[in-house]
Amino acid sequence: MNTYNLTRLFLLTTFLLFPISLFAANETDKLEHAATQYLHEHYKNSSPNARIEVKLNPISRKIKLKTCLLPYEFQTPKGSGSRITLRARCPSPLWQLFVAAEIKQFGLAVVAKSSLPRGTYISIQDIKIKEVDLTSLRSPYFTDTNAILGWTSKRSIAADTVITATMLKPPLAVSKGDALIIEAKRNGVSIRTSGTALENGSLGEQIKVRNDRSGFVIKAKVIQAGLVQAP
Repeated sequence: MNTYNLTRLFLLTTFLLFPISLFAANETDKLEHAATQYLHEHYKNSSPNARIEVKLNPISRKIKLKTCLLPYEFQTPKGSGSRITLRARCPSPLWQLFVAAEIKQFGLAVVAKSSLPRGTYISIQDIKIKEVDLTSLRSPYFTDTNAILGWTSKRSIAADTVITATMLKPPLAVSKGDALIIEAKRNGVSIRTSGTALENGSLGEQIKVRNDRSGFVIKAKVIQAGLVQAP
């Protein structure tokens, strides 16, 4: 084969192969872009006030994806914590691919300004608002410093730690020795009598109270200051 024919063969081969590899790469890029956009919108809808970061694991360029003629379809992401798996499906021609990604959601939350020992009475000097990674939080957190003023820490809290409801004890609604109304409900009928608190209690807590009429000591739930509910 002469030089002219070899040159023609080389150019023809290059022309045929180059568009195919480029086409496959473009389809992969298109899928990555669509998946990233879908994940961002999905998590933004569930957490509208959060700042969302999506880090998609690159799809291997060894996978040759056929050009999708219709918009991709995505299944609700599955996974725990920040790592999820997303199923991407092409309706025509039919194929699917699973894509892994890491999702982070950032938002404003109340954190400790400095280390807070157990039993700290929370004041405005102890807390601040800061943008934090909310992805790993499992307990309800606070976005308003005023919401926890006067609460007490149940345990030591390190500086810059997001303060959650499980770390705090609400302010006392009832103190030992307080005069109370004891309420009992039976078959839709409410019965009230006077009583005395035998221990301190916060909203929702069960405390010992004495029925002033009968002298009996019972456990009752603190409903509000001055009011408890018998079981």
